[in-house]
Amino acid sequence: MHADLLAVRSEERALMLAVASGDQAAFTTLHQRLRPLVERYVRHQLTDPTQAEEVVQDVFLEIWTIASRYDPAHSVIAWVRTIAHRRAIDRVRKSVADRDRDLRIGARDHDAVDHTTQERAESVLDRMALRREIVRLPARQREAVVLRHLVGLTGPELAAELGLPLGTAKTRARDGVLALRRTMASLRADR
Repeated sequence: MHADLLAVRSEERALMLAVASGDQAAFTTLHQRLRPLVERYVRHQLTDPTQAEEVVQDVFLEIWTIASRYDPAHSVIAWVRTIAHRRAIDRVRKSVADRDRDLRIGARDHDAVDHTTQERAESVLDRMALRREIVRLPARQREAVVLRHLVGLTGPELAAELGLPLGTAKTRARDGVLALRRTMASLRADR
């Protein structure tokens, strides 16, 4: 399984490097492979399907545009998720700013304010705090949590990637998540 995962990751790197050199066929292949992942990630960030679709398109446009900045020493999936994360946060911030501007100039009735936008903004702030706390985890737990829950590896893939027995890999990921839950609960209580 470990060899299969390494082969897939190596193929993704090769595709990204080909995209960086302007290979449209490689971009099409990369797009087909990663679009479902990007869609799931962006839809988790944005509840409006139209906005989510626009962000997904923006993500792939940005990948095509800045592919030459990709560092093959890093995971393609992590790089793409970073782009998707930035784009989704930008869209939430823009929605909040647009709503605030509209309220200031009186373009919308006060009753028509979309309160879910504020909830989404608070959710984004929670996710930003979570990312700060992930960095503070011990390296072993952080690596397991990121691979398991952010990259989306299955338990066996995680074990293979870390070169550990399945139970040990799952325990590291679980312990990291439990530590994050305690920290996040404490941060929310301080608000």
